Amino acid sequence: MRTARMLLPLAAVLLLGACRLLLPAPPPARVPVLPTDALKPSPRLLVGRIIAVDRQQGLAFVELASEAPADALQEGTELIARTLALAETGRIRASRYVRGRTLGATILHGQPAPGEEVVWLAP
Repeated sequence: MRTARMLLPLAAVLLLGACRLLLPAPPPARVPVLPTDALKPSPRLLVGRIIAVDRQQGLAFVELASEAPADALQEGTELIARTLALAETGRIRASRYVRGRTLGATILHGQPAPGEEVVWLAP
């Protein structure tokens, strides 16, 4: 009787293991293939919004977004100012001036204006 009690769990484990071998294996997971004309994420990453422009000195001040990439804030990085309709209005260059959530930038060309978004073309 005691031997039967000890062999019963062993028999159950072996039976369950054998059933698993008899069941067909699930098909491998398929990796979705995107068609060539599928929408892909933009390489332009949001840095922030222009909050002030000093045209006489050629400066723009950008309020940084919470997800602003650190590489975009490096001195000398070229950034793009654009309207909400995604029309480019100018190019600015990041300076070493970063105070809190504000970035100082030099206007390279164009007419960036307050309220426009600033993006970085990620490498």
